[in-house]
Amino acid sequence: MSEFESSSKIIDLIRNLNKSMRHRFHDFMQDSGLTFPQLSVISTLTKNGELKVSVLSNKMGLSDSTVSGILDRLEQKNIIRRERNQDDRRVVKIDLTEGSRKFCKDFHKRKEEHFSNLLKRLSEQEIKDIIKGLETLNSVLSNDEHHI
Repeated sequence: MSEFESSSKIIDLIRNLNKSMRHRFHDFMQDSGLTFPQLSVISTLTKNGELKVSVLSNKMGLSDSTVSGILDRLEQKNIIRRERNQDDRRVVKIDLTEGSRKFCKDFHKRKEEHFSNLLKRLSEQEIKDIIKGLETLNSVLSNDEHHI
């Protein structure tokens, strides 16, 4: 397989994996009444805690204006809160409300349980191979970020 074919195959596999993951968790998303981008914001805030809009946008790989629109809808649903810095009113930090923290824990637990059930179909070696492959790809991508 040529280098181009390998790259193409990896890109296709990642695209299909993302599509499959979204499809698998579609029911969870529908139950929550949230969109995939909204869940991504919630997930990012869950992992990182309170963030400035620009930092949140950067972590998600989206523009500030796109993230601001998502935040508007989440704020209307009382899932996030915006807090202005007292010293510099231009600085706005975003955090989850207490109620949404419980939702996040429940959602994460359901996702983990579902994924664990899927992995039960695989052998221990297959799971190790998947982990090793994903770690290798993640390492290569992480090390290349500063070169882009």
